[in-house]
Amino acid sequence: MPALLEAPTRLRDAYPGASVQAIRTSPGCKAALEIARVAYPRPGFGTACAEADGDDFLLSVSLTRAQRVLYCADQPRAMPLAAEEITIRRTADGYRAELHDPFDFLYFRVSRASLDRVAEALGAGRVGALVCPPGRSDPVLARLGNALLPALAHPAQADPLFVDHLALAAQAHMIQAYGAPGDEPPASHLAARGGLAGWQEALAKEMLAADLLGDVSISEVAQGCGLSRSYFIKAFRQTVGTTPHRWLLECRIERAKALLLASACPVSDIARDCGFSDQAHMTRVFASVVGAPPAAWRRRNQR
Repeated sequence: MPALLEAPTRLRDAYPGASVQAIRTSPGCKAALEIARVAYPRPGFGTACAEADGDDFLLSVSLTRAQRVLYCADQPRAMPLAAEEITIRRTADGYRAELHDPFDFLYFRVSRASLDRVAEALGAGRVGALVCPPGRSDPVLARLGNALLPALAHPAQADPLFVDHLALAAQAHMIQAYGAPGDEPPASHLAARGGLAGWQEALAKEMLAADLLGDVSISEVAQGCGLSRSYFIKAFRQTVGTTPHRWLLECRIERAKALLLASACPVSDIARDCGFSDQAHMTRVFASVVGAPPAAWRRRNQR
């Protein structure tokens, strides 16, 4: 029986000083997978940072509750992680996060080719992307990962057949739970493709509009759709007719219009309640979209 191979040490570079245990499936395994556990038992780890590295999918499951500050386009955003919460990103996208709580992560790195082989064996279509919205827990993947913890701790003693079978089960679950059909074409093919798929448009709008008061990260929405940030913005504009940022502003304006007609609240309060930085910001955007300042629009439409 072939021995397991220790997985590459990319995560050791991304998490300097953390405990990293890593293995990958045996040579010739159709469900090729790299599995790693990255843990730090004390608070105050600091910065985790990874450069772009290939174009695989990297799924992480948090084994414990943790808090991180994730940087997307250099903008910090606090991201609490519940136990068994999953995140998915592509290794082609860089990663930077500040970690202050103790953490314990399981990572599954898988290639498109491996997913396609497993999908074919399942009688499913090709997998274009793995996508999931933020905040989703995955007890199935967490339990499969927990079953691999002894193998990660002692790879020389692990049964390769056992690890390969768990890798197959994990990828079958990934495909069924997160698989999205089709391939992402180059940006030059956007016109032929027609922009976002229907499920991507619906998910993007849901994520953008979920919190009008929040600082929505376009990078996170793009990740949820299985696309790079730049590609997502171009595809969204082609599909919807405007940029994600402009679409979100228009959602805020629609909310502001409803509040202007339904209440006597000052424009400054409505600006705050709709996610604008101040009354002047709302007035500029409102006038550019509607053609009149909020107060004038209210007077005209309340008659």
